[in-house]
Amino acid sequence: GAEAAYRAGITAGPKGYVDLHLNLSCLLSTRDDVDGAEAVLRAAIAAVPTAASAHFNLACLLHFERRDLVGSEAAFRAVLANEPLHSGALNSMGTIFAMRGDFSSAI
Repeated sequence: GAEAAYRAGITAGPKGYVDLHLNLSCLLSTRDDVDGAEAVLRAAIAAVPTAASAHFNLACLLHFERRDLVGSEAAFRAVLANEPLHSGALNSMGTIFAMRGDFSSAI
């Protein structure tokens, strides 16, 4: 199936091919395997630390699935370290600041 194909591609493919990791993490998330999805995203980040897309997906998983504001903020900051104008990460950081009541930082 798709999961086996993604895993085979990750194993056989080039180290920097993050898209397979992202696709596999999405597949695992749809199966409610949040632990598996998180592990795959962390593996993608370990392989390519500058992969903003992997950091962003991890941040969203931590924020929406785990309700981990500290972890998601750190991951959103990693996105912005690599892509300072990433609109999704900027918006999400604003949301996190607003949730904390830090409205001046949220703007």
